[in-house]
Amino acid sequence: MAETSSGQHVLMKDQTKIKQAVRQTTIVVNSRDRNFLNYPNSNFFRYTLRRPLTNVMSIELTNGSIPSYIYNIQATWGSFSLTESANISVDVTLTPGFYTEAQLLAELEAQLNAIPGRLNTYTVTQKHINGRNTRFIQVTGTRVEFLFQFYTTDFRDELDLNTLAYMAINSPARLLGFGFDDYVSGYDYSQGNPIPTPSNPYTLIGVLPMDLSNFLSRIYLHIEADGRNLDRMECGVGRKDCFHIFYIQNGQTDYTLLDKQTDHSIFVSKPSPISRIANLQISIRDEFGRPLNLNMRELSLVFEITHLE
Repeated sequence: MAETSSGQHVLMKDQTKIKQAVRQTTIVVNSRDRNFLNYPNSNFFRYTLRRPLTNVMSIELTNGSIPSYIYNIQATWGSFSLTESANISVDVTLTPGFYTEAQLLAELEAQLNAIPGRLNTYTVTQKHINGRNTRFIQVTGTRVEFLFQFYTTDFRDELDLNTLAYMAINSPARLLGFGFDDYVSGYDYSQGNPIPTPSNPYTLIGVLPMDLSNFLSRIYLHIEADGRNLDRMECGVGRKDCFHIFYIQNGQTDYTLLDKQTDHSIFVSKPSPISRIANLQISIRDEFGRPLNLNMRELSLVFEITHLE
């Protein structure tokens, strides 16, 4: 018997021949659009797309502006310990803020001289090396030996013991010109090896030039799409990968306008597209993965999303 048909198959499209169109949707992620109750700080927030996008092939950073006035002394790394003549041991905390070298020297001097029951009166200046454009911190007491503790303290930095690479900055040591150790007065550490200073027994000279932009010339952008990390830049061993790194001149302007020639990154989802994106979680962090204090300044990022419809 011959096969019969209702004829409906003539009206139906062959599903195997339907092709999805490639679309490009540009979104402006503005931190002002966040939920302020859930995300009070602009350095970490969730942005909800106007409509979910499906089969996302790539996400490209194309434009925007970010805060570039970042405190170089913050609560996270603004404290260290000091001992005077093995009798007085105190924690010294620098006031969070953006400092020039001269301002930071004055702040350190003020905090040292504010120590209750201190035995010394402190003067904080700089030592200039002849023929070199370098400046080393110089701290002078008046009566007794003192010790700056950047190792035997709760505020010490974290190092990878295999590579000696810094894994976290938890003290102002590197910014002031010190390393991962304790430093005692009566020595000049700027010559490579500690050299006694018998004529100045209560003077301490740093081991490295001051470096207030040591790790704050780089801002790390991290993005998650509905819980999926969009990391495209591999950082060092033990570091958190990121979507993009902004290189800034900290403190020269309040905001940095992004340039597509230099501030351009694209995340490509291969071998298959991301099935659906409804939210983007944005965070601005330092190189150690900690959210940066942006002082409530807002940011705006423009993304071009390529997807199938």
